[in-house]
Amino acid sequence: MYKHPRLTSVKIKGYRPFRDFVATLSPLEVIVGSNGSGKSCLFEFLKFLRDGMQGDIPSEIIPGSIGQQIFHIPGPEKFAWDLEIDLADRVPVRYQGELTGPRTRHEVSTERVESATEGVRPFLFLDRRGDRGFIHQPAGEVHAEIQQEMVSRRDRLALGTIADPRMKILLQLGDYIRSWRFYSTFNIATDKIRKPVLVGPEPWLDEDGGNLSAVLHYLMTEHPELFDQLQLHLRGQIRGFQSLTVKARSAPGEVMTFWREQGCDRELSLADLSDGSLRLICWFSLCLHPNPPSLICIDEPEQGLHPRTFPVLAAFFDKASWKHTQILVTSHGSFFLLQFDFEQIALLRKENGAAKFLKPALSQIITDMIKDFGIEEIELMHRSDELEVLPL
Repeated sequence: MYKHPRLTSVKIKGYRPFRDFVATLSPLEVIVGSNGSGKSCLFEFLKFLRDGMQGDIPSEIIPGSIGQQIFHIPGPEKFAWDLEIDLADRVPVRYQGELTGPRTRHEVSTERVESATEGVRPFLFLDRRGDRGFIHQPAGEVHAEIQQEMVSRRDRLALGTIADPRMKILLQLGDYIRSWRFYSTFNIATDKIRKPVLVGPEPWLDEDGGNLSAVLHYLMTEHPELFDQLQLHLRGQIRGFQSLTVKARSAPGEVMTFWREQGCDRELSLADLSDGSLRLICWFSLCLHPNPPSLICIDEPEQGLHPRTFPVLAAFFDKASWKHTQILVTSHGSFFLLQFDFEQIALLRKENGAAKFLKPALSQIITDMIKDFGIEEIELMHRSDELEVLPL
């Protein structure tokens, strides 16, 4: 039983290659698939929901998508979603919604949050149609049942506007989605990482990694045992590494990370490290954070790293996902894929133009092949594209 909230199911209809898309998610999913199979689109859609908890939906719906086709189903321009979320210490819920186009004149047409306990009649927490609806909180130990009418702008997700502290389920759900974070090896701003940054209270790693020194300062000062773990693993993965330390700089509140290396008689700063070393420190720091984002999505974390780091990086992802977060990663690396349990691997592939989410572990054919030839067979099947075409 997991003590942290997690996304257990995603259904998407009408967004890009997702016609009737269904994905059942575990605490750690390693998603593979050919180019254009929908991996980036899945992260893009989840990020759309996250951003919708924080502000208006932009005129292009997805920032930077001008010129791209968002609505992929013939007929009215719209897409819908249905998420199942286990809030851990509270009731499991479903979050549903629909957005209708066209761009520049889009609107949220429906939005709904209800309980999702199997075998129990759903309780409706939020029901919105157009710009009107109601929010609802069941009776608790210290308060009676609450129901309020609501008015919401058509270019905003109503869930992201809930502020009444009595609406505990809706507030928790909104905060949960708001805390999702999305990273990509290709978007890590190594130029920013190499400069001093401002410290902050319990900082999460920025999505471009630019505040890495602030995160390391937090671990060093508030959680030295985790900082020591980080250094221990870096010694095992980066030849010559001795220690890290984070120091104040001349500007108030700014810090910079320094590095000691065998054979070098003076400290080096992060400016002296390779891009691959900086990315590895980012991923380790993200996993070691004592209170990480509730959902971490990383696009191709293995890029730019030496293959000897793959087993340790996979172990970091696995431990963090079971302990205090949920992690979704995409990969094109066959050897990297081999570092994970077979059950943690998912495949996205297109069938008649529609993206499908498949679990190779549920295929009797693939299971028998691995039983006969060993887990290394999954690497060969991925590299040869056999994984893409076998019946699942």
